[in-house]
Amino acid sequence: PIINDFKDTNGNDCMKQAIQDNYNQIKEDVKQIVKDELDRIAADENLKHLIQK
Repeated sequence: PIINDFKDTNGNDCMKQAIQDNYNQIKEDVKQIVKDELDRIAADENLKHLIQK
């Protein structure tokens, strides 16, 4: 069975673009998670010594 058809309304295969878009979104999400966690650690008196300056 076809779980996901990677064709647009014109019938063009857009699988590579969908994969690239997902990859880019995951990459941005990971960057945001890392930034948020570094900010959280820097604000915590018990953890801020873990961040190298």
